[in-house]
Amino acid sequence: IITLIISLIVGAFFAKTITKPVRELTRKAVLFSNGDLTVRFSAKRKDDIGELYKSMDSLAVNISNRIATIQTMNKIDKAVNSSLSRNELIKRVIGFIHDQFPDSIQVVFEKVYKGYRIALMTQPELFPANRIIPSVRFPKKLVESNSPVFTLSNEILGYLDANLPYKISGYKGISIPLVVSNHIAGYFVFASDNISERDRETLLLLADQIGVALHSQKETEERELMYKGMLVALSRSIDAKSKWTAGHSERVANHAVEIAEALDLGEKALQEIRIGALLHDIGKLGVPEEILDKPGKLTDNEYELIKTHPLLGEEIIRDIPQFDQIRLAVRYHHEHWNGSGYPEGIKKDSIPLIARIITVADVWDAITTDRPYRKGYSRETSMNIMREEKGNLFDPALVDLFLKLV
Repeated sequence: IITLIISLIVGAFFAKTITKPVRELTRKAVLFSNGDLTVRFSAKRKDDIGELYKSMDSLAVNISNRIATIQTMNKIDKAVNSSLSRNELIKRVIGFIHDQFPDSIQVVFEKVYKGYRIALMTQPELFPANRIIPSVRFPKKLVESNSPVFTLSNEILGYLDANLPYKISGYKGISIPLVVSNHIAGYFVFASDNISERDRETLLLLADQIGVALHSQKETEERELMYKGMLVALSRSIDAKSKWTAGHSERVANHAVEIAEALDLGEKALQEIRIGALLHDIGKLGVPEEILDKPGKLTDNEYELIKTHPLLGEEIIRDIPQFDQIRLAVRYHHEHWNGSGYPEGIKKDSIPLIARIITVADVWDAITTDRPYRKGYSRETSMNIMREEKGNLFDPALVDLFLKLV
């Protein structure tokens, strides 16, 4: 009986030493499976249970890392599909990677003619952005195949700046080619105090996403260049209706954008204002050249025909999608602050801001350049005319701002 009792006590003791850690392991496993990816499995035991803990911890780290990588890739995909500028897209992508690897430094070297441009750096105080490094000075270590992990040194970094603060010398680094359309478009350089094989595999996946982002942005830029080229060509065809208005729409666009930039209206508004200014006179395609080039005073009928061009212009671009603001610019750019304009005679803030801006730029270019009925006024005279028409033709605040700019 004594032996049985002792055996039961000893058995219970050893059973407790096994069941307690197993129950704790099960509890943590349930938490992890329910989405708590911060759970880790650690035990100081050297037995089979300790090995089980170690295996579970390795599995948890791997799963957490893969989920984090998938989430980062998903964020990059969304950024690629958004309407971000090239620099903003690269900045956003690198930011996502930095969130996953907060104690690290990333640099994107974009391949350009005869060298590499620093497109973005998570610590710009180390690497001056937009600096171009000639290919002959670009470190061979950064273009090695298979993307090995190496130790960063002054010799590798010294090509950038003789006064460069070597804050990452001694870090582990990896350089991964960014492939776009089967061509290397640059390199993604990652530096940290340690880079595991798991990190390396993750970074290779994320570098592919950077390549996708660059490729998408390149296609977008090419489309935008074609789009802008077509708009400029169209504006020139409008101006070609009269020998006196050559370049008028482009000059108006440049002045209008200067006003919009000073107002800090944002990138989308700048694009709308530029397009609106380029196309503001598109309705003149429906006005005969003999009226546009008439050296003398227009008759009432001729003037009434001229006054139809804002509505004709709006009709021409009516069916172009996402042109709501541009249509407003075309329709209302001859409205006056005091309500004496056309086609509707609206006044003050009832006139859309985009039209008020273009009106200022349009009149400035009209009075400073030669027309069939007069020579262009001097700069000083033109500025006086603009001041005199504050509150009549123009929004006073916009005139004051524009005169400061010119």
